[in-house]
Amino acid sequence: MNMNRDKLYAQIKQFPKVDLHRHLEGSILPETFVEIARNYGGDLPAYDVETLRPLIQVSDDPPGFHNFLSKFKVFRCFYSCREAVEEVAFRAVQEAAEDSVKYLELRYSPTHFACSGRFSERDVVDWIQGALNRAGKTFDIIVVPIVTISRDYGVALAEETVTMAANLPPGFFYGLDLAGDELTNQARPFAKIFEMIKKNGLGLTIHAGEAGGAANVREAVADFHADRIGHGIWAVQDISLLEILRERNILLEVCLTSNLQTGVVSSIKSHPIKKLLEYNVPVSLNTDDPAISGIVLTDEYIRAVEELAFTMDDLKTLNRVALDHAFYPDREALKKRLYHLWD
Repeated sequence: MNMNRDKLYAQIKQFPKVDLHRHLEGSILPETFVEIARNYGGDLPAYDVETLRPLIQVSDDPPGFHNFLSKFKVFRCFYSCREAVEEVAFRAVQEAAEDSVKYLELRYSPTHFACSGRFSERDVVDWIQGALNRAGKTFDIIVVPIVTISRDYGVALAEETVTMAANLPPGFFYGLDLAGDELTNQARPFAKIFEMIKKNGLGLTIHAGEAGGAANVREAVADFHADRIGHGIWAVQDISLLEILRERNILLEVCLTSNLQTGVVSSIKSHPIKKLLEYNVPVSLNTDDPAISGIVLTDEYIRAVEELAFTMDDLKTLNRVALDHAFYPDREALKKRLYHLWD
């Protein structure tokens, strides 16, 4: 890294940031896994950090959507006790705060952390919520939890999770995320769940138009009334869809590095984010799964500056736009609290 890049990195590291699309499941560093396994137990394929790293982090792997998803295999049913779950949640917030993230929407699947019935999902939610609250106060960062359901786990389990989440007191979840493999599992079977979420006044974001095409984004917006789209970059294939996104003010949660690693773009320079912005489609820059990608949000901003010619003013605008689309319960109060950071 040359002196100019050192200076740029330091500047952007300190730059206040908003992250609307970050998965807790993909925020756990190899070092944290090994430490938790040693302190609390838990099965890992390797207990040496550098041996474990390529199993859970993209490095020299060829780009590919299913290869990226395969990194989560080690994560499943790893957690042996309450303390392990709380520790990863606390650390995820700490690492975001150390990267100058001031507002973080952290999405997670209670089903994932329940470890196939080892714990109840309700208990998991309590543990994670407590850890997020402690970390938010400790590191002066606003943390908003989003409940994730997965196409891959099926509708019945998703209904149980969402029913549990919808009956929690205010403060636990402020939105729903549909994740999973959009190539093999469609969103349509979850339509009734989306209706339930809307009736409960929660925000809705749906992973679409990442590995799949523009039709998935159109369906999420037109049929399911999503407030935001996870990734959504292939909306760029459909000009009339871009007009709908602009008119309805639907934000696309863009994640540059993971798009490259999943192979849905061939290079950052060819990423469609610039074209989306030319059509005045709202977008934000996010990390997706920072530990799996081996990044922090600063790295995404550096790529945007160096490879897409974004300016600091562009980054300020992206953060204001992100706040405009936050699932925080009092958005105007949030803007009054944080907007000044990008004056």
